[in-house]
Formats: sequence, C-alpha cells, structure tokens
Amino acid sequence: MSGSDRLFDDAVVECPHAYFGELRTDDPVHRVEGTDAFLVTRLDLIKEVVADPARFSSRTGEFLFCDQDGVAGLRPPIGEAGHDEDVLGILATADPPDHARHRAVLSGILSTASIRSREDEFRQLVDAALDPALAAGRVEWMGQVAEPLPMLMVTRLLGVADEDAPVLKAQGYASVELIGGFAADDELPALQAKLVELGPAIEAFAAARASSDPDPSTVAGLCARAVAAGDLEEVEAFGILAILLAAGGESTTSLLGAAVRALADDAGLQSRLRSDPSLIPAFVEEACRVEPPFRGHYRRVVVDTELGGVDLPAGSRLVLVWPAANRVAELGGEAIDVERPNPRQHVGFGWGPHLCVGAPLARMEVRVALERLLARTRSFTLEPGAEVRHHRSLMVRRIESLPLELVPAS
Repeated sequence: MSGSDRLFDDAVVECPHAYFGELRTDDPVHRVEGTDAFLVTRLDLIKEVVADPARFSSRTGEFLFCDQDGVAGLRPPIGEAGHDEDVLGILATADPPDHARHRAVLSGILSTASIRSREDEFRQLVDAALDPALAAGRVEWMGQVAEPLPMLMVTRLLGVADEDAPVLKAQGYASVELIGGFAADDELPALQAKLVELGPAIEAFAAARASSDPDPSTVAGLCARAVAAGDLEEVEAFGILAILLAAGGESTTSLLGAAVRALADDAGLQSRLRSDPSLIPAFVEEACRVEPPFRGHYRRVVVDTELGGVDLPAGSRLVLVWPAANRVAELGGEAIDVERPNPRQHVGFGWGPHLCVGAPLARMEVRVALERLLARTRSFTLEPGAEVRHHRSLMVRRIESLPLELVPAS
C-alpha cells in the first residue's frame, strides 16, 4: 500500500536510493506530504543540523508512520503524544550535556582497543556457525550468522547469559519496529509489551546494583557503578540497556547482510578481497557508506528557523537520511571503491558528537565475519531463484533472508 508520500511506496521502501537521489538534487529539505516531518538528504545540510542542537534537538517523541489506509502521520512509539521535553533522551536521542555523560559510561568498554581484545571470541563464533554451513554447501546468511552472532556479542557485553540472546533480540527488534513506520495499530500492544517487560538485561542490571563490586567488564556493571556514583539516573541506565539491545545487534546484522550480498553479486570484488584481505576494512566502510544499517535518525526543530532555504516551524521533525548523504559524488557516489581515499569519510555511522558509540564493535564484527567467510570459501553466490528483500521499515535496512551457495576452500 502506498502512503501519502512516495517515501511509503513499497518499491521505494525496498529500494529507496533513486528516490533519495532525486530529493538530494531537487528537494533536499522535503516535507513529507500530510505531515510536519521533513527529509534532509544533502550532506552539508545534515551536518548543519547535527552541529546545532540548540536549533535541532535529538529528543523527539514522535516518528513517521503510514496507517493501513495509506495516510502518513507522526506518532509516539508508546502511549499518547506528550511534550518532547519530557521524553527520556539516551545516547542517540540525547542532547548535550547529557549525551556526553551517557557516552562516557560506555566509552571504555566500546573503545577500539577494548573491542579489539574480543576479536578471537567473535572469530570462534563465526567459525562455529560456518562449520555446518560449509559441510552442507549452503548457508542462510541472515538467520545462521548475521542475526544471531551480533546479538550474542551484545548479550555478553551486557553481562547476560548466551541462552538469553534470542529473548534480547526480540526485544531489540520490537523497539525498532515501533518506530519503523509500518506497525499496524493492532500490533502495537504486543510490541510495546516486549519493549517494557523486565527482561534478562534488566535482571543483570539489578544483580549488578545489588553487588558491592559490580563487574566493570559488562555494561550492566558499568551502569550500576555509574548510578551508584551519581553519574546516571537509574532510568537512564535502563535506557542505555534498551538502546544497546535495539542498535547494538541491528546495526551489525544489517551491515553484515549488505556487505555479503554485495560480494555475492560481484565475483570480481569477492576474488579481490580474498586474495588481498588487507582491503577488507575499506570494503566494510564502503558497504556502510552505500547501505547504512539505519536509514535515518530524527531531530526536533526547537525554534522557528530555516534550513536550505526552507522554513521550518518549531515542533516539526527532521529525518537525517544517511543513505542519501553518503552517495554524493564527493564521497564516492553509488559505486563501491575499496581504494577510495579516506574510506571512513561517510555518515553511515552518523556524524560528529553523535557518531555511533558502537561503531568499533560493528566494524570489528563485520570485518572478522568477512575474513572468515572469504578465507574458508573459494566462492559464494546467491542461491538460484532466491528473492532478496529488506525488512519493511523506514528505520532499518535489514535483509530478511540471504541464502547462499558455498564452495569451500580446498
């Protein structure tokens, strides 16, 4: 079903890049028909928004959606719409100075150096998943690798047992679905119940709070220490746990799907990376640039202002459309180029103060998974007749199923 704006058309949801490119060229601050929301698709304008939280706040309580009659609007993920200032802002949805305070709690455990120390752990998970797949000569990449393994790592970082990973994945997916734009009214209660139920992550946090010496190697332990020290409110700690569940697995899952699908479609590039693994980190950046895990993040217009010559009333919403901004010519355009200068020059993980705090984790996981897949195969291709589709969402770019035929390395 089509919405009031082409944004909601099924064909655009599945493959949005042509539409985003048109907007970037002709209408870079595009008002979504029937709403007070604007799509911002030009790189310089996105950077202007991110750099000015006094005009454009990350705290927003409403998100775009399309109802079953094809009518577009804005709605809150839970409950009735209220004052945006009352919305709890955490990490990506927080403004200064709270944003920096939240990041400080996680900066050590999610630093590049800390994540590097977990490479062997993730490599073992990937190899264990590939063993039966290589024996069978096929793998459903999303269901067997890209979805379960990143959530296992998030589960361990949180300080939760491995067996609880499926429950946490369901909670994370529910939170994204609530703001994805297509959940029907009768689906909302079940999604909201998953989001707010006291799950394993909250139990781990409660145990850490009860401990005289919370484990600083887990997010639950770090949050407990921060609450005890007065650096976090307890409700903020809950929010950090929820954000990590929603974004920590989702970002890596989506990027793993996009990266492997690109290689399955390009035998030459696949062979090149297999023969020169030093190019894999640059490929990860390019995959993130052309197919960012998240299609956009929101900002609330704080005061009447203008952007790119378009008047924006206070209270309206902006969607920063990362995929559109990443495909400008100055960043490399549409094509993947593993020799592009400054490969990290993109906004696939956000930009500026709001650069994704979990980017080192996602980069490591995707790189390691590709290294092992390429090293352990002579080739992999999309299974004949397979139809690759993305999850129907305005927020995430997750492939639903990616069946591959594998030729093991001799």
